[in-house]
Amino acid sequence: MLIASLIFFQVFIFAGLIFMLRKIMAQNVTSATRHLDELNQDYSKKEEEVNRQLEQIKAQSQEMLTRAQEEAAKLKEQAASETEKKREEIVAQARTQADDIIQQADKSRQKLLADLDEQISKEAIAKACELINYTLPEKFKQDVHAHWIDELIETGFSSIENLHIPEDVSEVKVSSAFALTEEQRKKLSRKIKEVLGKEISIKEEVAGAICAGLTISIGSLVLDGSLRNKIQEQIKNVQRTSQ
Repeated sequence: MLIASLIFFQVFIFAGLIFMLRKIMAQNVTSATRHLDELNQDYSKKEEEVNRQLEQIKAQSQEMLTRAQEEAAKLKEQAASETEKKREEIVAQARTQADDIIQQADKSRQKLLADLDEQISKEAIAKACELINYTLPEKFKQDVHAHWIDELIETGFSSIENLHIPEDVSEVKVSSAFALTEEQRKKLSRKIKEVLGKEISIKEEVAGAICAGLTISIGSLVLDGSLRNKIQEQIKNVQRTSQ
């Protein structure tokens, strides 16, 4: 009887232990399951947050990329505009320089032609005077010479009456095709004194190359009554008439 009681008691204790173990294990499983659920929920929240942040980063990245592309397009357009503007400036500058070079070349050409015309004209006049000098009789040249001297004394000085003659002029230079006669010298001296208002010496030289007539130099002023000058004036008149 005692053994049966002991066996029963042991069975009872063993059943109690099993019950207690099952209860503890059930509580632990429940607690573990709840903890896993909490962890799962936390993980889901974190995953959602990470996904949300990732989407934000993607959106920001796309926005930055779009802005960068727009800025690059603007810079490209600006660079193209500046390049075109620079090209136009270079072309305009080159065109201006080319026009300046053409104008300078044309001016040089015109000056060269004018110099050639002047040189040809001088040589032609000199040759004409030389031919006339060899062709005309001496008496005829002297008569024309005397006539032109009288003409210059009577009318030639009217062009300088209103001009300022420097006070320090002390000498008048006369270049004549023939030597002045005493009477011509006196007339010329009186006319010069009348114009300048004072006595002044006259330096004479014979210049047969002018063929007839004379030139009078008062400082920088020159009165030209020579055949050379008369031929030159006629050439200018012909040129003006032909234009």
